[in-house]
Amino acid sequence: MKIFTKKGFTLIELLVVIAIIGILASIVLVSLGGARDKAKDARAIADMSQIRATAEMIYASDGDYDNVKCTHDDMKVLCADINAQTGNDVSISIPASPALKYCASVKLLSKKDAADNYYCIDSTGIAKETTGACAATHTCP
Repeated sequence: MKIFTKKGFTLIELLVVIAIIGILASIVLVSLGGARDKAKDARAIADMSQIRATAEMIYASDGDYDNVKCTHDDMKVLCADINAQTGNDVSISIPASPALKYCASVKLLSKKDAADNYYCIDSTGIAKETTGACAATHTCP
């Protein structure tokens, strides 16, 4: 008489394992959402630093900040990249000509509900997370 031994897994066992893997995968994907937003914010902040450097080069060549705009050839790519990362446009504030100061800010993704959900740079050297866009004085709030 031949004795048959059980080989492999039953259908129920396979379904349970697949369900557990699915649950774990969904937990990982949900937790990565915040990390993606933080990475996009980090890139936007790096681009804002490049905008500040470009603004200083414009000031050095022109003697004012009148051309510190997202339409300027040197800033188009930076402003477009920030928009692609955050979905928000860079807000640049300059006074009437001759502009001797400027302020630029962008709304961040990862801090939607936080009070300091903007990143701001200005001609005084400030670069920080703030509670709002540029002030009427063309400086970071």
